[in-house]
Amino acid sequence: MSECIQTDRLVLRPFRDADAARVAELIDTLSVSRWLTRVPYPYSPENARGFFARHAGDDMVLAVTRADDTSDKVIGCCSIQNELGYWLGQPFWGLGYAFEATTALVGRYFRRHRTDLRSGYMQGNAASARILSKLGFHPTRIEVAECLATRTPVTLQKMALSLEAWRGTT
Repeated sequence: MSECIQTDRLVLRPFRDADAARVAELIDTLSVSRWLTRVPYPYSPENARGFFARHAGDDMVLAVTRADDTSDKVIGCCSIQNELGYWLGQPFWGLGYAFEATTALVGRYFRRHRTDLRSGYMQGNAASARILSKLGFHPTRIEVAECLATRTPVTLQKMALSLEAWRGTT
């Protein structure tokens, strides 16, 4: 199976070392990093390269790029490690890219696995709540975690998606 996933408007592909400065540029802002529990702020190209190295060869940790952009610039990340996670740079919010990317990666997950997929969002992040609900996720529990970017406790709504629920949305 190819590591890349192509959708109507996006290409999800492995990260490259050359993406480090772009990833740092997009995520090194509190408007993005404050919604992610495991991302430090400030965020440097070295942080990005470390992330790439930890996930080299993992076809469930992918850069999100626009299919119509010949420069192949990263606009965000979509991954399934222990759970589905994603982020986009602020200029790409509100365009449906996050839903398109997550739909593609969740499809790959369920072609390989029959177990429920986990995810979640920080309370107050209405956009992520909508995306996960639209994908068919349902709430499971509330957790408190620390956000590395703000160094504050945050409340997480944890969610799960079964294969049956996924089939009902696609």
